[in-house]
Amino acid sequence: MARRIRPRPRERWWLHLLLLALTVLTATIAGAVLTDGDPLRMRDASFAGTAIPVPTRLTPLALAPGLWFSLPLLAILGAHELGHYAMARRHGMDVSPPYFVPAPWIVSLIGTLGAFIRLRSPLLNRAVLLDVGAAGPIIGFVLSIPAVALGLAWSQAVRAADVPAWAHGARIGLVVDHQMLPMGQSVLFMLLRALSPLADAPFVALHPLALAGWLGLFFTALNLFPVSQLDGGHVVFALSHRWHPRIGVMTVALLLALSFTWIGWLIWAVLVMLIGRGRLHHPPVFDPFFRLDRPRRAVAWACIAIFVLTLVPVPFP
Repeated sequence: MARRIRPRPRERWWLHLLLLALTVLTATIAGAVLTDGDPLRMRDASFAGTAIPVPTRLTPLALAPGLWFSLPLLAILGAHELGHYAMARRHGMDVSPPYFVPAPWIVSLIGTLGAFIRLRSPLLNRAVLLDVGAAGPIIGFVLSIPAVALGLAWSQAVRAADVPAWAHGARIGLVVDHQMLPMGQSVLFMLLRALSPLADAPFVALHPLALAGWLGLFFTALNLFPVSQLDGGHVVFALSHRWHPRIGVMTVALLLALSFTWIGWLIWAVLVMLIGRGRLHHPPVFDPFFRLDRPRRAVAWACIAIFVLTLVPVPFP
């Protein structure tokens, strides 16, 4: 267990709560847009000769449908970060509460750029690293499953005749403002869909709750890429600090290969490099030779299995 050599700083709870409130608002607006298409009745206003879209209807009733998306999504993202937070505190580490990152619709289609915590204490050994790194994705994974299952039960089947030819390769997606946005599926999502009432539907228009669950699984996979300081990088480093650099290089190569199918993977590869400050190696722990016990090794391999189950090679065909 880590021992603090100085008092933990006072947390600015007002800031965390303000960011959470703002993120609920922006994610709810995003969910309402995905549900209704134009809940704020955006209209162009001329400003210095430039057309700027401005909302003309700001009512709680217009935004209410977006809560089916925002609340479950933020619950999944928040639980992910709280898993890290709780495990770090269990080991006596200095860690901040989650920071939620709000984002307007024009910046992020889901109204948020996620959430994160700040770890202010060094890591003593690979066991602590695994406990902290694995707790978040496991909790997020577990909460995403019922969101997908219940959301699929409330989703709508779309007739094959109404599906455009260019979207026939996809089996799920969104219908926003009478236009279809096809989406890819992970192995787990395909299994849950096969067990749902819409198993035989040619195309499924996802309910906002199902979309929140899909994103929960997608973000779990993003965090579990075994590279740098992502959660998956922590897991692999805990399993073998010697193999971590090689697996990191292979992971970046995989992301670059996948970028030919979806450009977002190239952006994620760049972000991974920025997180690692241009390097793929993992920061050292005080005792890198500490051996994991059998239960912790099982948890590490479970995280790798979760990554395989939740990865969507082509998220948006």
